[in-house]
Amino acid sequence: MRLVGLVVAGLIAVGPVLAQDFPGFARQAASGGHAVMEVAQPHPVRLPGVVTTRFELRAGECGPPCPADTERAELSEAGPGIAPGTEAFTALSLFIPRGTTATPGLAVTLARLVQGERVLLALDWREAGLVASGPAVGAEQVVVPASALTQRWHDVLIDQRWSAGADGRLALWVNGQRLIQSAGANAAAATPVRLVHGLSRSPVSAWTARFGARTPTQVVYFAHVRRDADRAAVDIDLRVR
Repeated sequence: MRLVGLVVAGLIAVGPVLAQDFPGFARQAASGGHAVMEVAQPHPVRLPGVVTTRFELRAGECGPPCPADTERAELSEAGPGIAPGTEAFTALSLFIPRGTTATPGLAVTLARLVQGERVLLALDWREAGLVASGPAVGAEQVVVPASALTQRWHDVLIDQRWSAGADGRLALWVNGQRLIQSAGANAAAATPVRLVHGLSRSPVSAWTARFGARTPTQVVYFAHVRRDADRAAVDIDLRVR
């Protein structure tokens, strides 16, 4: 099914919308087309007909509302989010181009599932590679090593039931391999869970103090950002592997 992107007044909507697909995303980035933009070839594109979004974060940039000591260019899920107890699969593909470097000592969050202000699951770009973290994960885990991270697409699939009870569940696949699986209470009872993706880094002051320079420009591409109760509706691995 082809997705068509639409940008209206800072809200990026994706359609056609499936029953549990994302109704849209609110832009949290600096003004200017460079920060968040939909692209086509010759940019990296995951599959023909699949919307690809490019994020570029430059030193000093942060869209409102901006947390203290933070730079970010992100899209935050609009709409109701996932109600606790709901079973859903979230899929996304990401691509870090060669020449975009990590920031030693400064984690860059590429995607996170949040419940209010609390981060339940995060995918961070660090010197070691792509790292999964958060209370639902337990110990931090490198899911893509730095040596294999850039200049290729990585497909992420999250099987989730956020719950305050024993029926909670989380499984994380990366590039067709299940790397994390947990069960039990993993979220609060009443607050919905939402997806945020793009580039976010903090504390920026720590980088400046350590290196005496401004943070470098970083770029990441996202494609096939989908959610549905049916894995077959969103799992890109079923199409390309």
